[in-house]
Amino acid sequence: MKHFCKNIAAALAAALCFGCTPQAPEQYTDSHELPDIYPDYTEVTVPPNIAPLHFMVDEEADAYVTRFSYGNEEWTTDERDVTPGLSRWRDMLAAAKGKAIGVEVFVEHDGQWTRHKPFRIHVAEEPIDAYLTYRLISPSYVTYRDLTLNQRDLTSFDESIIYGNMINSDVDHAQCINCHSCQNYNPARLQFHVREAMGGTVIAYDGKLTKVNLKTDSLISGGVYPAWHPTEKLIAYSVNQTGQTFHTRDLQKVEVQDMLSDLILYDLEKNEVTRILGDKDELEVFPWWSPDGKYLYYASAHFERKDSAERLDNETIRRYQEFKYNLYRRPFDAASRQVGPAELVFDAAAINKSATLPRISPDGRFLMFAMGKYGVFHIWHKEADLYLMDLRTRQVRPMTEINSDDVESYHTWSSNGRWVVFSSRRNDGNYTRPFFAYIDKDGRGRKPFELPQEVPDMHRRFTRSYNIPEFMSAPVDIAPQEFARLIRKDAVPARQLN
Repeated sequence: MKHFCKNIAAALAAALCFGCTPQAPEQYTDSHELPDIYPDYTEVTVPPNIAPLHFMVDEEADAYVTRFSYGNEEWTTDERDVTPGLSRWRDMLAAAKGKAIGVEVFVEHDGQWTRHKPFRIHVAEEPIDAYLTYRLISPSYVTYRDLTLNQRDLTSFDESIIYGNMINSDVDHAQCINCHSCQNYNPARLQFHVREAMGGTVIAYDGKLTKVNLKTDSLISGGVYPAWHPTEKLIAYSVNQTGQTFHTRDLQKVEVQDMLSDLILYDLEKNEVTRILGDKDELEVFPWWSPDGKYLYYASAHFERKDSAERLDNETIRRYQEFKYNLYRRPFDAASRQVGPAELVFDAAAINKSATLPRISPDGRFLMFAMGKYGVFHIWHKEADLYLMDLRTRQVRPMTEINSDDVESYHTWSSNGRWVVFSSRRNDGNYTRPFFAYIDKDGRGRKPFELPQEVPDMHRRFTRSYNIPEFMSAPVDIAPQEFARLIRKDAVPARQLN
């Protein structure tokens, strides 16, 4: 009897052990179709330090098996949600660096197994910057009380709040934070704006926190869209008057318009603002420095009023499709702080288009920008795509390898120039999500992948948009409460030189 019991126990232990280690079916039919998975990670290229690519098999079936092959190892799961652990995933990335992870998805229907066409997850040699920062904003045009500025560890699923509107808001006093930016991916050199109650520009620089008021009597607004100089204690801004108009019969329900805009320089050390003089009929917006700091790029549209008796906002609303932005640059001398004359870089208006958001690759070779039919806020334009200019030849091409049928807009290069992050609405047309794409040394992109989440279908249920994704080398270590205390103080007025 003892011997019999031991045999039964051994058999049960073996069965339990087998149940803990799912096995791929030995008998199956091959399909020529790739598996339907969400997010779509089939044949993407990823960094060797990215968080696990968790996905779900988006097909109803009686049973599931997914097998990963990497080096001489395998990992198999029989769950519909395919969620390799962080340690296992890092082993996969290390074994497949410069090569690929093989993935096979099996599904069972009525006792018959099918293996979908296997795919690969390509693992690049070059890493990505460890952190991403962005605003999370609800899909409303007027409500922003719950808006937060967040940071996410791209090597894991850790996310935290840098600052949130609700910290200093109450029933009578609301806030809006926007336009965050770092100097050279450095989280210790950060700025963002606070609008409405207790407004001002918050600047953190190597442990020193200040809140300044960049609005002077002769400027149309305080600083809006920022660009840190790569080496100097200097930030270029556009100053803007913007407005929103709403369509009743157009699928693009809102148009955000640039009604007036100029460029300024802000010297952090001297607390001085200098206006960059330009044509009064030019709308200048979205500045960006070349990596060597010798040129300031920006977008600009020529707009001459036809009826001086009509209110400016009425005329700009009525003529909103006439606004075509071109890309320009101006030389800059750091020693004298002098900005030179404008030089046309790309004439989008000549092809009846509008270009915006110029961003230069860290090696100075490529200029990436967004382009649509008109206007400058292409986050609302379904046809907006990303384009690439080779600055050596001035040749421009659409980035068809990373664009989709929906919005592509705000984009940023990684510090090594091998990755870009950009905002896209390709999933549902409503919410912007961050997507990443590998860019090779010749400027060719690989299939983009969505920001990995611990719960695979999290973005299908998440009712906020990611706004202004920016890379950082490390997390911001200033507590939200410390920012809150600063914001409650009065802003220091900046002096204007001209």
